[in-house]
Amino acid sequence: MDARVAIVGAGPAGALLAYLLSSRGIETLFIERQSDFSREFRGEILMPSGIRALHEAGFPLGKVSTNTPDTLEGYLIGRCFLAFESSELGPVRPTAVSQPEMLEALVTLAEGTGAFQLRRGTTVRALERDRDGMVSLRVAVSKSDQEETLRVPFVIGADGRSSIVRKQLDHPVRKRSTPLDIVWFKVPYPDAWKNSRFRFELGNGHLLIAVRAPDGLLQVAWVILKGTYGELRERGISDWIDAMSSHADPELGAHLLENRDRFSRPFLLDTVTDRVIGWSTPSTLLIGDAAHTMSPVGAQGLNLALRDAIIAANVLVPAFRGHGDPNEAASRVEGLRGPEIDRIQRIAAVPPRLVMGQTVLHEAVRRGVALLAGSRVTLAVARRAAAIFLDGVSHVRLTV
Repeated sequence: MDARVAIVGAGPAGALLAYLLSSRGIETLFIERQSDFSREFRGEILMPSGIRALHEAGFPLGKVSTNTPDTLEGYLIGRCFLAFESSELGPVRPTAVSQPEMLEALVTLAEGTGAFQLRRGTTVRALERDRDGMVSLRVAVSKSDQEETLRVPFVIGADGRSSIVRKQLDHPVRKRSTPLDIVWFKVPYPDAWKNSRFRFELGNGHLLIAVRAPDGLLQVAWVILKGTYGELRERGISDWIDAMSSHADPELGAHLLENRDRFSRPFLLDTVTDRVIGWSTPSTLLIGDAAHTMSPVGAQGLNLALRDAIIAANVLVPAFRGHGDPNEAASRVEGLRGPEIDRIQRIAAVPPRLVMGQTVLHEAVRRGVALLAGSRVTLAVARRAAAIFLDGVSHVRLTV
């Protein structure tokens, strides 16, 4: 197959876009460095905005493992300030999804289009724009480490926060938030929680996010100032579990301590919220985490990536069919997606600044907010911010 476009990176943005393009007759080469999707993923929370993007694409979400929380809870310094039944949000509610299953399902759908080729276990090492407008991708097959060159008319970088396509294009990047360390792990789900919960806790110098994963375990993200985890880990795993548990509310803290010997292998993720300035150049486009790395606050990475894919398909499909210039079409993606990315990044940066700050002023603000927890004003502000995280900023529809 002579591909019209190559997509690098089989994450949510790349997988959904590959399906959308190939299902519309655009010959698509899909390149993924891993040999399968059976690995640990972190961001697996679908907000209504992401679920609607999948619905727009006709993706059968009911065929993959999911878990929809019954309640959503917010705590500040151990005190609950936000709690409501997820059914209050309407028929489309936040849902934890098995990302490996979702990606495999998208690939299976794409393989049935007749315009799709997947190269698993293939790493892109370099790319170069040729004089004739084609892009040469130097790739290596992981099993043999032998290199070859693939030439395609257009390349889409959807290869995540460590994107080789982003690095090779060397676009300017704007960093937006405090550098953070995020420790991901799983523990048994609390027996005392009879229903399924999605909880986030803000404390003195930490943010903890906990949700029931599709496999029935409690997936936890512990967000702390960059460098903090390394200092704690030097004192031993027991010490950092003690430190984390002391910041959680008493019920969750006790559960973490009781299960200290049942933690899955913790995974440390180094993150900085950023946004590439200039997602496209001739014959190339960045989407998803490759274009904008998101904070874990608000669980937005997966959802924004899916919405990127919808908009990219809207502008690229007509151009790839000969109704316009693909480069001009690609140049419009950032303008269509940038405002939503910018606003959500700005809002998501507020909680870390509040809870991570070490000054007397930060401490005073935290205590003041804690005293107001549960008030009408606090609830109104929290619900307005939650609405943006749940439903997004802009209206995204598939038009091709």
